[in-house]
Amino acid sequence: MSSAASAPDTVTLASLSLQQGTEIREMKFAVKAWSKGRARVGVLQLPNCPQPIETPALLLSTRKGLPLFISPVLLPSLPSPDSYLLQTSPLHFLDGLSTKTISTIGGLHQMLGLHEYAFAAVPRDSIVCLPECDSTNKIGASFETPCGRRLIKLVEYMEMISSMKPNLWVSLADEVPAWVSAKRNKTSVDRTVG
Repeated sequence: MSSAASAPDTVTLASLSLQQGTEIREMKFAVKAWSKGRARVGVLQLPNCPQPIETPALLLSTRKGLPLFISPVLLPSLPSPDSYLLQTSPLHFLDGLSTKTISTIGGLHQMLGLHEYAFAAVPRDSIVCLPECDSTNKIGASFETPCGRRLIKLVEYMEMISSMKPNLWVSLADEVPAWVSAKRNKTSVDRTVG
């Protein structure tokens, strides 16, 4: 019997303690299965979700934190746990409530009343907030939004993330199309990582 066959059912890769108010909660990610080192299936356990979420996972697209295709009242009727991960863009809130107001309310979970759901904050979406590489510079990333073209500075983006308190969030990246020069691509990587 090979050593790979006797591997444990899951291997915890990451465990992160999160503080929400005075309560400390833990988020875990574990590898559940793998195939010759290439593909893997994982389990993501988030403090507020009633069940672990298997990865790769389905992200339900939202507009301002609410699903586009179904009423929040009907969310529990969707297959579980596949319907517990909601993707939202902090840029959707540029024309609405201030970050201070959202923070005072207690973040997205409190504001929307979706306490048992996880929010993944991603600056771009495929419909409303698209990256605009020609206007991006060393100060921030540029996006076409419902409010027009906006240059989002890192500090502004982090204020949005801090006020919304999502379970997961994606860094603000300097996105460029595949046709840009090698120099511009290198600059993009340096801005995103550095």
